Amino acid sequence: MPHPPFIMLDEKSEIPLYRQIYETIRRSILSGDFHSGRQLPASRLLAKQLVVSRMTVINAYDQLLAEGYLESKAGAGTYVAEHLPENFLQTPRVEPRKNETETSPRILKLSKYGKNVLKESRAVLRNSQATPIVPFQHGLAAIDEFPFDIWTKLASKCYYALRRDEFGYGEPAGFYPLREAIAAHLKSARAVNCTPEQIIITNGAQHAFDLISRILLEPKTEVWFENPGYFGAKQVFQSFEAKLVPVPVDKDGFDLAAALKQSRNARLVYVTPSHQFPLGVTMCLPRRLKLLEWAKKAEAWIIEDDYDSEFRYEGRPLASLQGLDRDGRVLYIGTFSKTIFSALRLGCLVVPKDLIEIFTAVRALGGLHSPLIDQATLAGFINEGHFARHIRRMRRLYEERQEILIAEVKKHLAGKLEVKKLVSGMHVIGWLNDDVEDLVVAKKAAEFGVTVAAVSSHSLTKKERGGLILGYTAINEKQIKKGVKQLAKAMESLSKK
Repeated sequence: MPHPPFIMLDEKSEIPLYRQIYETIRRSILSGDFHSGRQLPASRLLAKQLVVSRMTVINAYDQLLAEGYLESKAGAGTYVAEHLPENFLQTPRVEPRKNETETSPRILKLSKYGKNVLKESRAVLRNSQATPIVPFQHGLAAIDEFPFDIWTKLASKCYYALRRDEFGYGEPAGFYPLREAIAAHLKSARAVNCTPEQIIITNGAQHAFDLISRILLEPKTEVWFENPGYFGAKQVFQSFEAKLVPVPVDKDGFDLAAALKQSRNARLVYVTPSHQFPLGVTMCLPRRLKLLEWAKKAEAWIIEDDYDSEFRYEGRPLASLQGLDRDGRVLYIGTFSKTIFSALRLGCLVVPKDLIEIFTAVRALGGLHSPLIDQATLAGFINEGHFARHIRRMRRLYEERQEILIAEVKKHLAGKLEVKKLVSGMHVIGWLNDDVEDLVVAKKAAEFGVTVAAVSSHSLTKKERGGLILGYTAINEKQIKKGVKQLAKAMESLSKK
């Protein structure tokens, strides 16, 4: 008669007793303690040993039999199966040869796109990790101040208010009530000229870059790109083999004259006109109009990345470039990652009317649509006025936090870091002395628990002066003060070398 397996039961656990027996026997089989062909004790014997009802053991055995871990032989008892289900679900273990210390790498036959991404995979993954909320990570909203109670109630309401037939596959371009809400908001707050039909709901700005690249870029297509500029956009364009032409940015923003001196064959332009990333300057009206005029004549496209222009601390937010466009040359990108919270992964892409069909089709191929409940909740958040109120509150809060950061830098880093107040945005630039490399400072700061991005990491060419991107919106006064002190210690440690 087979020896009963050693099983410990916890009667206080929320896990049913039969499930505890099942899990113990299953683990023993998978670990090899119970080998194939081993006979298990009769249900009556095991029940007596464990002081449980026989039905409890039978339920555990039945589950294991149903999943293929055990097999029953008529008149002979219950045995561990000869062929276990995990043998079919997992890659079989390959024993190494005696003289083989490591396996030979497999030759991967990737597409051109795959090869291009693989070249930059380390940089892409390094910049796409879960975002820590530490000083001075940029681009993060004040999660501690978001009205999650309102958001939760709206989300719960959506489950009851939405028709049941709306829980099938939705519109690839997005939940129409949300597109209506966004169109109304953009018209009022950003002077964007669009209808709901022109709006494509995306999974954030990064998704919009990918859609645009798939539709409008060919290998070697010249793209005018702000220098410095957002590396997330740069990496997407490069993955499609675009030829990036770095265009300098001065106090008036993107310099069209400098771009034309370098190249006259660009078919796509990437700009952040309302609040240039990362320098924070605004493209002046004359340059906006000249860029639109050039795009019309060249039959080129302009990507307007309007990532954080909601947060302007003096006067009203500036009107969008798209609102000045009369020839359908601008593709406008907005994101709720900066205004709601990053994990929401919802954004919008406003396309010219003659591009609606192709963008909707490509959006469908790339994932059908964004989650319905998130879209419906956001629509309610906007329509009921919560979004506008939240933005107003955050403007006041972010301005205060910027002032605290600048005051602390002047107090602890005077002569080492030059920081000036900006009238908009979610970060400031701390300019270093000419003999200090920003990449070196950023690396050392990480050792002291501070996250700062180097301006040069966003540049296509070598910058004459290094700078640090200092985000302040997601951290409170105490965290800002501690972060500045830690950054000062990091820079002090470098000066001692």
